[in-house]
Amino acid sequence: MPIAFWRDEYATGIEEIDQQHRFLFGLINKLHDAMSEGKGQEVLSEILVELGQYTMEHFSLEEKIMAQYNYPHLEEHRQAHQELTRDVLKLQAKMQNNEQFLTIELSQFLTNWLIHHIKNEDLKMIEYLRKFRKI
Repeated sequence: MPIAFWRDEYATGIEEIDQQHRFLFGLINKLHDAMSEGKGQEVLSEILVELGQYTMEHFSLEEKIMAQYNYPHLEEHRQAHQELTRDVLKLQAKMQNNEQFLTIELSQFLTNWLIHHIKNEDLKMIEYLRKFRKI
């Protein structure tokens, strides 16, 4: 059962970014569903690999678009992206070391990312982009 739900208010009007954001919601739900079934460990590696790829592609695209539209908070948004990337790398290292309770930590990380980054930082960017794009 999903715990993260996409809303139209998250739409940037840039389909590629919106698809990537939906993908993150999907990762959160995939991990939650697996954990609910007692299979969190089984999807852990797959989700961390997908998350690593997501951060590289998504952050690069978002920063390119923010620069294109002269987003005034680009640098602080970029710093948030760098921090999230470091956190993903730390989680991947913990997986390599077979640390316990990593599925719970990953679930908390993804949920916090959704709540704090998309719902705060990205919504600021979305509001700014809406001035230039008809969303």
